[in-house]
Amino acid sequence: MARGKFIFSDKRNSPGGLLSAVLGLISLIAVIASLVVSYKSHGVVSERIGAALFLSVVFSVSGLILGIHAHMDDDLLLLFPKIGIVLNTLSVLACGVILYAGV
Repeated sequence: MARGKFIFSDKRNSPGGLLSAVLGLISLIAVIASLVVSYKSHGVVSERIGAALFLSVVFSVSGLILGIHAHMDDDLLLLFPKIGIVLNTLSVLACGVILYAGV
């Protein structure tokens, strides 16, 4: 008995939503890595860590914009935009907490 392929929807994944999820993952990994490096060096870090956090915020904000834009499109699947929005929001909040704790 041969099984055919069933297509229940003609929706596809959006490139913007996928890029949003990837940028969120990259920025969250950068934030976690900078926290680990800062912890291991007892709070004494170089300018590279600050630059990595700055790029993480830039990636997060652009990923958040892409995720929101992709989430508003009705003809696309919403899994990757939702994942991107969550990851980018976590990354922006983590950077905000780091900046608040450092003041």
